[in-house]
Amino acid sequence: MPLAATDAAFEGFRLVRREPKVLLAWTLVYLVITLGQLVAMVLNRSEIAEGLRTIEGFGSRGPQTQQEFALWFDAYGQMTSYSFWVLPLSIVVGSVLSAGVARGVLFPEQNRFGFLRLGMDEVRVLAITVIIALLTGLALGAATVVVSILVAIAITVAPLMWLGVFVGVLGCIALFIWLGVKWSLAVPITVSEKKIQVFASFRATKGHFWPLLGMAIIAFALAMVIWFLSSVLVMPLSLMSGLSPMGLGGTSPAVIEQMSLANPGLLLVALAQAIVYALFVGVMYAPFSAAWRDIKGA
Repeated sequence: MPLAATDAAFEGFRLVRREPKVLLAWTLVYLVITLGQLVAMVLNRSEIAEGLRTIEGFGSRGPQTQQEFALWFDAYGQMTSYSFWVLPLSIVVGSVLSAGVARGVLFPEQNRFGFLRLGMDEVRVLAITVIIALLTGLALGAATVVVSILVAIAITVAPLMWLGVFVGVLGCIALFIWLGVKWSLAVPITVSEKKIQVFASFRATKGHFWPLLGMAIIAFALAMVIWFLSSVLVMPLSLMSGLSPMGLGGTSPAVIEQMSLANPGLLLVALAQAIVYALFVGVMYAPFSAAWRDIKGA
């Protein structure tokens, strides 16, 4: 069947409606990440509070000198360093979930455990994700170097070169979007074909760029609506736990230093975030699997 981009954009909702238990399974898996983040925050609460105090010390004026900028970045690193402990776990869980979403769309009969597995499909998805991230990083890094050279020329030699800088920045944005669309079918192709094909998505998306881009925009807009509505629901839980609705940055350092895993409010926030993330993943990832299903069957 031909690619129906608008219809495919709603595939995540259809998947959850058809198999409601997948939301429970995906939530339980994502709960591993949110609880891991919570544990890391509690274990590093003193360092986080110290970094937050340093940043608050700058007030509204912000850092002004090179030394102050260095101090500000060091403090910001203290506030966010806890997340690096959870990063490897997040990558693995992300691969399991993205493979599960693709399996739910492409192989609806394999519905045990909410379409989640821990096998070679997940290993291949992890591998293709890392490869694409590295290749995208290299491409954007090269483009950034070119723009940086144009900036240096504009500052030192030719002010009119700022027009070239503007065009270069737009080019970097366009490159990022183009690569995102061209590699958007990599995970469903990997799950469907049972092998790693780095550039198979490039071939599959040929002639479908604009429909896929439109589909991605619709899916992203739907995911943002979910995110906004859920944030309104999570806000009271955050207040109950002692955290600011704005996150760590809006929370008092004294409150952060008193964070404890025995706080039921924090556990409820972790659970609520897991539910939101699970639904977000389904809404964002499922459309691309539906698109690959339609393209392959055309």
